[in-house]
Formats: sequence, structure tokens, C-alpha cells
Amino acid sequence: MKTKTIFLTRCAIFAALACVLTIFPKIPMGKGYVHFGDCVIYAAALVIGPWGGAAVGAVGHSLADLISGYPVYCVPTFIIKGVLGFATGKIFAGGLNAKRLAIAAAVSFVIVVGGYFIAELPLLGKAQAMVSLISSPIQWAMSALASAIILPALNKNKNKLKF
Repeated sequence: MKTKTIFLTRCAIFAALACVLTIFPKIPMGKGYVHFGDCVIYAAALVIGPWGGAAVGAVGHSLADLISGYPVYCVPTFIIKGVLGFATGKIFAGGLNAKRLAIAAAVSFVIVVGGYFIAELPLLGKAQAMVSLISSPIQWAMSALASAIILPALNKNKNKLKF
């Protein structure tokens, strides 16, 4: 029971942080915005595993969409960011190194860019969905770069952090 409580507490803390860093700072781009919330998904996936990464991505980012006035994106975001967290957690399960970080970045590119393009086709139409093919890669690049800086330090010190 204690283990489940600790896991849920960690997920809740990371999800809250993901929500906040998805909302602040928010840099408008195309139909969406660039943010640092995805870095929290990668960190959660590294520290608490694939299911934790999935929960953090799905809940934290969907809540940010709801709060930010993008409720139409709540369900697509729940799925896309949940899959992102799970996939990243599976990749990091063998430990963190440059190769796994690069693989996680490539996989996250496909999930996020492809996921939002597919989600926006029925929501906004083809022309508007094409805009996400510009803004989503910029969002991905910012998160991948920030994660490449943050995750090695987090990985090095995660035993000291009591995760």
C-alpha cells in the first residue's frame, strides 16, 4: 500500500509541475504554443517509469489545455502525451545514455508531431492541421534540447532525490 501511495504522490507532483510548465511560460506559435511541460514528462518517465510518465503526460497536459482555454484538445492531448510518457519511460527503462536520449527524442517527435496533425485533421481541417507541422516540431525541439540538458543531471542525482 505504501508503494502505491508513493507512486501516486510522485505522479501527482510531476503532473502538477507539467501543468504549470505547460502554461508558464507560454510562447504563442501557430495554433498552439511552445512550452517546457514536455520536459517534465521525460523526467517523470526517467524517474518513475513508463506508467508514471504516461499518467504525468496525460493528466498534466490535459489539465493545462483545460485551464488555458483549449478544451477541444483535452482528449487528443491525454492520448498523445500519455503515449509519449509511456514510450519514453520504456526507452529509459534500461538507463539513460546519449543513445537512449536520441531514440526518445526521435520517438517523441513522431508521437507529438504525428499525433497532433492527426488530431487536428477532423478538428480544424487539413489547412489548419498543416500549421501544426510547423509549430509542433519547434515545440519538440525546445523540449528535446532542454531535456538533453536536464535529464543527465537528474539521472546522476536521482538516488539523492529519494525517487
